[in-house]
Amino acid sequence: MDAPAGGRVGCVELDEVLRRRRAVRRFTDEPVDRRVLDAVVAAGVSGPTAGGSQGRSLLVVTTSGDRDRFWRATSDDVDAPDAWLTGVMTAPAVVVCLSDPSAYVERYARPDKQRARPDLGPDPSDASAWPVPWWDVDAGASGLLVLLAAVDAGLGGCLVGVPPRRWPRVREAFGVPDPQRLTAAVVLGHPAPDPPRSRRRPPVGAVVHDGAHGRPWVPGAPQAPGSPGSGRA
Repeated sequence: MDAPAGGRVGCVELDEVLRRRRAVRRFTDEPVDRRVLDAVVAAGVSGPTAGGSQGRSLLVVTTSGDRDRFWRATSDDVDAPDAWLTGVMTAPAVVVCLSDPSAYVERYARPDKQRARPDLGPDPSDASAWPVPWWDVDAGASGLLVLLAAVDAGLGGCLVGVPPRRWPRVREAFGVPDPQRLTAAVVLGHPAPDPPRSRRRPPVGAVVHDGAHGRPWVPGAPQAPGSPGSGRA
């Protein structure tokens, strides 16, 4: 799919992108146009980061040799893959979501952030000081933006994990500095026909709570008096 002039790769409304998004684990052999990939990865780093730390980045793997190195670094089963690995290895592009905890430690050590959050310490592995690892939150958000931009461009993708025990091999294969965490990877390409799956998304009320945990959010329900937008204070 060619990207039109101006850099836009699609014009699908957000609700349609969300409806069409699904986990694609098998791809055709059609390559991804470089201009489309340019826009998809640019979308991946367009989101906010905690404190403006900018501690997330993307490693884009597209050549056949690099893809082979990636899969061999992450798995021992490349030469005898199961059905899942056979499918995801057909992706013509892999986007690895990296996070750098040191960037967040440095940012939150500055005076403005120290005044607001003096509890965040210099050791990112200290769970009491960093109960939420914002570097991985931001990297995961980048992965989601990549997936949504891919759907908008007519592609498909799937977010996959990189086993931590494999991180050293991936770092060595691609020159990734040691502090960087391999939060996730997104496999991208043109979707191949997949067998139908029985798994369904849960209803909104099962996972969205209305004012208190356990109180289901009911789409279309009347707005409670005094809530924002209700017109009553």
